[in-house]
Amino acid sequence: MKTYIVTGTSRGLGAAMAEQLIHPEHHIICISRKKNTELCRKAKEKHTALFEIEADLTVHAQIPAVMETVFNQLPLPDLHSLFLINNAGMVHPVDFIEKASASDMARNISLNLLAPMILTSEFIKRSAALKLEKRIMNISSGAARKPYEAWSSYCASKAGLDHFTRCTAEEQKQREDGVKCVSIAPGVIDTGMQDHIRGLEEGRFPEQSRFIRLKEEGKLYSASLAAEKLLEVLHSETFGQEVLMDIRNV
Repeated sequence: MKTYIVTGTSRGLGAAMAEQLIHPEHHIICISRKKNTELCRKAKEKHTALFEIEADLTVHAQIPAVMETVFNQLPLPDLHSLFLINNAGMVHPVDFIEKASASDMARNISLNLLAPMILTSEFIKRSAALKLEKRIMNISSGAARKPYEAWSSYCASKAGLDHFTRCTAEEQKQREDGVKCVSIAPGVIDTGMQDHIRGLEEGRFPEQSRFIRLKEEGKLYSASLAAEKLLEVLHSETFGQEVLMDIRNV
């Protein structure tokens, strides 16, 4: 039995990954602010164990309790491998830094960086005694490696996630049964985030026309295609050999 812990499964990329993981030999634990009834229906149809936890991951004090619930759900002793996919994220605030509010910046960093840091810490600590394959995939962004005007919080949080992943991977290399870690940019995906970017008032995001053009030219990944490519990487025999990855280079 393989167990997958996936955050941000209420819609978009997270929902697409969780859906593609539905299989009778998989155990899926979804963490998101809202339950996804369609995922539950599809899992039931395919006789797959899928457990949903409603949680706001910006409330950091609750994350250890969330992970305790997660680990209480593990199908021991039949567990073969354990995966954490830190997918939940947000782009807001999209604005020049002097116009972004303190609360919006804090919420962005809270969800995009601090939440996966704490989830990773809890995952490693709670799985330390488990002698099995353990992997963490952090969903990063090309914005972690290229500056964008009006995306300073998003770029900074994803850059921080990349470097956090590198540090964690270095620590785990030194340990027997260490966790393999990857931070991967998934490409430009046609999700609600892109809808939001294209719908912004003119002048608020200087790169807006580029993303509108990508949509018009059909150059956005569908969530299902991006999910398929990401899961191929997650299950690859070489997972962890390259810590920072971009799906467009796979």
